[in-house]
Amino acid sequence: MVRMVPQLAAMSLTLLLLGGCATRLAYNNLDFWISYNLSNYVSLDSHQESLLDNGLEKALQIHRRQALPKIHHGIDQLLADLKMPLSYGQVRGYYTLFNGLGKESSAILAKPLAGMLSGLSDAQVAELDQKIEGRLNEVKQERQALTASQKLSKRTERLEDFTQDWIGTLSTKQKTLLQELAGYQLEMEPVFLAIRQHYLDSWRELMKQRSLPSFEYQFSQLLQKMVSLDNASYQSDINFYLNRRFELMRRLNHTLTEKQREKLASKLTTLRKDIAVLINQ
Repeated sequence: MVRMVPQLAAMSLTLLLLGGCATRLAYNNLDFWISYNLSNYVSLDSHQESLLDNGLEKALQIHRRQALPKIHHGIDQLLADLKMPLSYGQVRGYYTLFNGLGKESSAILAKPLAGMLSGLSDAQVAELDQKIEGRLNEVKQERQALTASQKLSKRTERLEDFTQDWIGTLSTKQKTLLQELAGYQLEMEPVFLAIRQHYLDSWRELMKQRSLPSFEYQFSQLLQKMVSLDNASYQSDINFYLNRRFELMRRLNHTLTEKQREKLASKLTTLRKDIAVLINQ
């Protein structure tokens, strides 16, 4: 389920983008939102919905015990290191850390999702495939309608909005750096599209084997690759892009003012406290 499934499976980490009581609300209702979003792609009967809901509830209990403490510890480490400007190695290290946590989260959620997928009829699989294809075509058409300049402007604006939410008002230099990052992402667009097609092809082949005992494991592996953008055919391109991004993020971190660092630390501290509450609920 290119784009949709990895996003759903990784939603357990989207709480890292939230703050305050919204974090607890989002996490405690995660099973509902996964089911709700899936309903936009495939029509499940009451029995299938019940099995999925029960499976998600159990998976999130496991995630609460196993993954949340690691996320809490990772944020704790990051808070300590952010007292000083981060090095390139530290930026890369935190990407590796949280990317690994994203893969772990997707592996936990893969079990109930695989259980649901393995029970789909041929008609439901056809519906799912059609809606995925339709959504991908919508995105493709939206992007084709934009000029290169418009794509850069739109992507830069998204990066600015996200960054401002974490550190506050941006300086001219910081905006320039984010535009540079947007440019890196646009340069990678052909590679990202090729990887997306590879995942789609792999997904379709895997769904033909959904009745086999190995389906859950294979689905989990594919899901983790999709979440972490892991693809052997394009790994050198991905690594080049990531290295450029790590270096840019290092430069961006070194431009933070004291006020911006305080806001970032405050948001991370709030997030860490919310995760602690979730762990102990």
